[in-house]
This record gives sequence, C-alpha cells and structure tokens, in this order.
Amino acid sequence: MNHKELMKRFLDLEDEEEEIVEAWALFIAVQKVFRDAEAGIISKRERDKVQRDFIKHMRKNKLGMQDEEDKLKAHEVAIIKEGGPKNELKPLSIFDIWLIADFKDVCAAYVAEDLSSVEGVPDMIIKFLRDPSVDGRMKERLIEKDRGQGEKLLNTVIGYSPTDVNAHLLLVELYDMEERHVEAEAEYKRCLSKTDDEVVWANYGHFLEKRGRYDDSLDAFKNSLARCERAGKEEYSGFLDAVKDCINRVERMKNLEGEAALKAQEYQEAEWLIDDIREFAEKRFEKELAKAEAEYKEERDLEAIMLEDAFDFINWFVFNRKLKAGKTPGLVYAEENGLSSDLMERLEGLGNPVAGNFEVVGVDHAAFKLMVKDMATETEYTLMGNVPELIEGQTLVGNIYPWADFYLTGGGLKVHDEESSQSINKG
Repeated sequence: MNHKELMKRFLDLEDEEEEIVEAWALFIAVQKVFRDAEAGIISKRERDKVQRDFIKHMRKNKLGMQDEEDKLKAHEVAIIKEGGPKNELKPLSIFDIWLIADFKDVCAAYVAEDLSSVEGVPDMIIKFLRDPSVDGRMKERLIEKDRGQGEKLLNTVIGYSPTDVNAHLLLVELYDMEERHVEAEAEYKRCLSKTDDEVVWANYGHFLEKRGRYDDSLDAFKNSLARCERAGKEEYSGFLDAVKDCINRVERMKNLEGEAALKAQEYQEAEWLIDDIREFAEKRFEKELAKAEAEYKEERDLEAIMLEDAFDFINWFVFNRKLKAGKTPGLVYAEENGLSSDLMERLEGLGNPVAGNFEVVGVDHAAFKLMVKDMATETEYTLMGNVPELIEGQTLVGNIYPWADFYLTGGGLKVHDEESSQSINKG
C-alpha cells in the first residue's frame, strides 16, 4: 500500500474526489515542512515552495478550508468545494493528520484487517504508546478514532506484553467511555494481577469510589499508598499526598449515613461532573479559551491569571461566557450528553456565583459541610467542599457557586491566615 492509499484509508477519504484527496496530501506536507523549517531541518525557501503548491492547488480547484473559526470542533479541519452543499462537509481530526504524517507504520497496522499479519505490530505500538515526546491526545485519538479497532489494537499489545500499563489504562478509558463498567473493572483486575502498579491502583480506587463502593475503593487507595511507600522515591511525594487525600475523603464518605451521606454523594457527583465539563471545554474550545483569557485579563485589569484566579477564570469561561452560537461551553456539554433539564438548570446557575468576603460560622468536615456568612450582608450559606483546613471564625474571599440547595467552592477560595481573620472580624 503506497502512502496516498494509506492516507485515504486511514483518513476515510476513499469516496472523496481526487482533487480533495490531493489537497489533503498537500496540506499534510505543509504541516510537516513548517515544523521542519522551524527545527532548521529544511530552508524557508523549501517550506515556501510546498506552501505555494498547496495554495495553487486550492485556488485551481476552487477549494476552501474551515476550522474552529467556522464552528467546527477544536482540532478539526475540513476542505470543501466553494459553493458546495453544506452536507458534504467532512471534518478531519488534526491528530489523525499528524498520525499519518509521522507514524505511517502505526497507521498501516491500524487499518490492517488482520493485525497478526503485520510485522512488528506489538513492538511498534508499545514504542508509540510509551514515547513521552508523543502528544497524549494523539495516543488517545488512535484508540478513539474507531473504538472497535482501538480495542483490538490494545488487546493485541496486552496479549504480547501483559505488563504494559499504558495499554491497560487506555483500554479502561475506552470501556469507561462506552459505559462498559463490568469490562472496565475486569481490565483493572487483569492489569493489577500483572503489574501491582501504584497509578493503576489509584485509578481503580477512583473508579470504585464513583460507584459508591467505598470499602473496595479504600482498599485500592491503600494499596496504591503502600506501593509508593515501598518504592520510596522522591518523585512520588506529590502523588503520595494526593493518594492520602483520597483515603481521607473516602473514609469520611464511608462513615456517613442517611441524609448526610446523600448530600455528600450529591456534592461529589457535582464536582465530578464539573471536572468533566471543564476538561471537555478545554479540549473542544481551545481557540475560544485563548480569546477568553485575553478578555478576562482585560476586564479585570490583570497582567496574568495567577493560580488563585485560575478556577474562577475557567468557571467563568465554561458557565458564563457565551460562544458564537449563544451557548456556554457548559450548555453545549449538557446538550451533547443528554443531561436532564434539572442538571442543565443547575449548570446555568453556576454562571452566577455569589462573590464576597465570608466568615466560617460552622464546620462539619466529616460531612464536607460548612456554614459561611457574607460579612457585608450577614446572609448565611451552606457550602459543600473538601477543605478540612478551614476552622470556625476564619475568613475567606472569593466566589461560591449555587448548586441545588447548597453552594460549591468552585475549586478555589482565598483563605486568610489566623491573624488576618482576627483583624477582619474586629473590623
């Protein structure tokens, strides 16, 4: 199979007109030469020649390009005939384009009907998955492009190398995406029986926690912690702290009963959903996010968005700032994922946080619950959050976000130290 035939199969262009296929081949060549020129591998003159060939072909055949600016998804591009019907639009993933540009052997294995007939398949895929220089989104895309083929590819790798953690985790992610939870758990167990890997144990703990299986989740997190402590490497310090936080959280969830347990579960599910939406927005609306960052800094007269402002910024972008179509990224997520009208209403409410200086007037850390009072209006709010360091009488400043009959921290609050809190309270 020559390169153009492989490109047509991998990019699903076999039914496209030849001038469009040629345009894609030239477009791929342009991406490569721009990178090579930047790296000093080729001259700018060589780069410009390839670009001129592409422009000439597009003009001659009356072709145009569309991208996110034309309401396509982030990382999508399309080549169309000018004046052609809109239903003929066929966007391609930019990650597919980079895959065919840089990893022809991997793509050839991907489109093969019989993987076992392709020489060196397992080693080739393992090398690709383990290569730290390869963008993780390209690895995910190789599996998600055709999930059936992706699953087959990963199982081929695992059959050849049962301890390959990257392949196991990608397979679990695929099963989770398709809500094949029984198979996802079986895959976790299969991986752990071969690797005893601390990251896999931690991921398994999160998987079990989301299903309310707190005893099993606690065991998984403790196994992760023990594995890290046995290794004793300095680079595990941040991961160790995160796992300890998970153990603390799950132990509290495990001990709750009745209404307190239900409310804490509702809070945790809200946090997981919001995290998913943030990740969706950051991946889908990359260019819009860059524009929004500039707008946010200008409106608030900020030179840069510092860590303490980052959560408020991303919440503003996801739940308040409208896209060209008049919808927020949060609403786009809700519609695409078929969320209930009740959840959609709650997500819209996140676009109207309450800002102020607050005093902590009650704490119940076991139930993730705080009572805070707006120091200007004396209004009290029930706040749900995992902030065990807060104590009664402490003050904080920031936004709290409405959700059902309680409020969320939104991910970040500026907490005053004890001396400042005492000073503010006296004031």
